[in-house]
Amino acid sequence: MVYNADQTAQRALNTSTNKPGYCLQQCRTWAGIGSMYGDATTAWKNTNDRHPGNKSAPRGSMVYWTGGSHGYGHIAVSLGNGKVRSTDAGGSGKVATVSIDWPTTHWGLPYAGWAWDVNEVTIPHGGGGSGGDKPKDDDMPLTEDDLQKIASRVNHVLGDYNNAGQVVEGVKPADAERANQRLNQIENVVRRIEDKVNKLSG
Repeated sequence: MVYNADQTAQRALNTSTNKPGYCLQQCRTWAGIGSMYGDATTAWKNTNDRHPGNKSAPRGSMVYWTGGSHGYGHIAVSLGNGKVRSTDAGGSGKVATVSIDWPTTHWGLPYAGWAWDVNEVTIPHGGGGSGGDKPKDDDMPLTEDDLQKIASRVNHVLGDYNNAGQVVEGVKPADAERANQRLNQIENVVRRIEDKVNKLSG
């Protein structure tokens, strides 16, 4: 099971120990993602939604560094606000919360960037790729009031009703009924999409 961004960050926070030297394995496990690449540098080179050099890594995204004595690099999970949850940062085998600059200043690893994916699997997330930690408005659940506004707007655009919800003069009742049928179809589609989104994010 692949965990979403918030779940991934929380799972990282709930872990205090790690197998020394296995940062990629630990991070992908926090995200519920299977094995593929052997080291963080290779995983970074094969990311699909990467943001090189950007240090505004959203909560739950993967943060990458390259270099090291064997060139394996490093990977950690972002907690947002410039913090990451990193293996071995509290000492060998100890997970700790540190700044995004910590692996560079303490281990000399060049910062690569962050990505929403690891091992070519995307971590489900609500925010965009801009680095913000808050979900966009269009990621929020639809309310009954939202659906009523959609209904009003659709009817108005169809031309069968005015803004007050009254049938426009000259429109035959059959035309208005067809408009309502089209509206019901649109509303059902919106509800189905909302249900699917809620299942994915739950």
